[in-house]
Amino acid sequence: MNATPYLVQASAKTLDVLAVLLEANFLAGLSPNELAQATGMAPPDITRHVATLEAKGFAERLPDTGRIRASHSLARHAVRILSNLDAAQRRLDATRQTLQQA
Repeated sequence: MNATPYLVQASAKTLDVLAVLLEANFLAGLSPNELAQATGMAPPDITRHVATLEAKGFAERLPDTGRIRASHSLARHAVRILSNLDAAQRRLDATRQTLQQA
């Protein structure tokens, strides 16, 4: 029996490509062949997964080299997540302080 019956293999592979891009040097990016080697996928598959990531704003090509990197828009998402975590921590701290005063 499959442990993850709702897993969409194509989506999982696209996310595998994104995970490699997130670990790569942001300034240099990776070539399609480097992505293929890092993921164990065939270059034509890399092309499709990268196209999906580009279309959805999660990857971009470096104009001067054509290499691929995670999109800078991911940094905005990360900042938003960190901001939400900070707000939650402030609420938790305020609640703790209120409980200690009671």
